[in-house]
Amino acid sequence: MKISSRPVKEYIISSLIKHDSPDNLARRTAIQSHSMASPYVKWIDGVVYRILNLTFGSVDERLTEQFVDNGIMWVDIEYAEMPTFASTINSPQENIVVPVINNSSDSNEKALIMWIKDNSQ
Repeated sequence: MKISSRPVKEYIISSLIKHDSPDNLARRTAIQSHSMASPYVKWIDGVVYRILNLTFGSVDERLTEQFVDNGIMWVDIEYAEMPTFASTINSPQENIVVPVINNSSDSNEKALIMWIKDNSQ
């Protein structure tokens, strides 16, 4: 058996949306989630976010090849500031509760969130 690891070498962000509150991000996440999937968001260092991975979807075979061959991952990101981690976000508008995963130990996504904090207004 062969096991290998191919970490992400580069993220290419095709869409970056900043929401004015965690509630709005949770609301949008719940509305856009598939009926068979439970909506959730992630949190790192004061930012709550969700990543839509375009690389492995049915968007384009070339994107998957770029990841496999070069470690390039195409993503859409939506985020909001949330200074303190909370295990859920309650969205009263939709009467929903969206779980939040503390993803601070993911070094790839931590680097991505640091880039967002340094480069967005």
